[in-house]
Amino acid sequence: NSFGFVFSQSYVSLKKSQCYHPDSVRYLKISRKKLSALPSMIWGFKNLKGLDVSKNKLTSIPDSISILKDLEVLNLSKNKLLLFPKQLFDCKKLKQLNLSSNQIGVIPEEVAQCSELQQLDLYNNPIGDLGQGLHTLKNLVELDLRGLMMNANKQREIAEKMPHVRILFDTPCNCVD
Repeated sequence: NSFGFVFSQSYVSLKKSQCYHPDSVRYLKISRKKLSALPSMIWGFKNLKGLDVSKNKLTSIPDSISILKDLEVLNLSKNKLLLFPKQLFDCKKLKQLNLSSNQIGVIPEEVAQCSELQQLDLYNNPIGDLGQGLHTLKNLVELDLRGLMMNANKQREIAEKMPHVRILFDTPCNCVD
C-alpha cells in the first residue's frame, strides 16, 4: 500500500509467541482470526512495539491496551470499529495507526493526545466529522483520507490547516458540505 507503513520488523503469530519469553516479543500479528475481542494474553507482552490485529471482527478496543506503554505501530484495519478507540489516547508512543476500512464516523478532539502520531490511515471510513484534534498533531506526516466523500472546498480547507502533512484524498465529489 502506498501509505508506507513499515512492517519490516519480524511479526510473530500468537501461537509462535508462546516459544518466546513474553518480555522478548516486540511485534505480534493476529490477523484473519475472526476475533470479536482481543485475547487477554496480549497484555502479558509488556514490551510490544507493533500489534497487527487487522481483518478481524473487533467492534471496540479494551482499556487494557494502555498496558502496552511501548506500542508504536497498531494496525486495526478491516475490523468493525464504530468509534475511534479512545483507549489509544493512553498509548503515548503510538507513531503509526491504521484504522482503514472500519465504520468510524467521527474523529474525537482528544486524538490530539496521540502527540507522537506520524502516520494515520483513515481510508474507507464513513467519517462525517474530522474534528479539530488532527490539526494539532505536530508530528503527523501522512494522513490517508481516501474513501471519504468530500468536495474540493472541504479538501482545500483540511489541507490548509495541515500544510506539513501529506494528505491522500480521492478525487473531490460534486457534493455539498
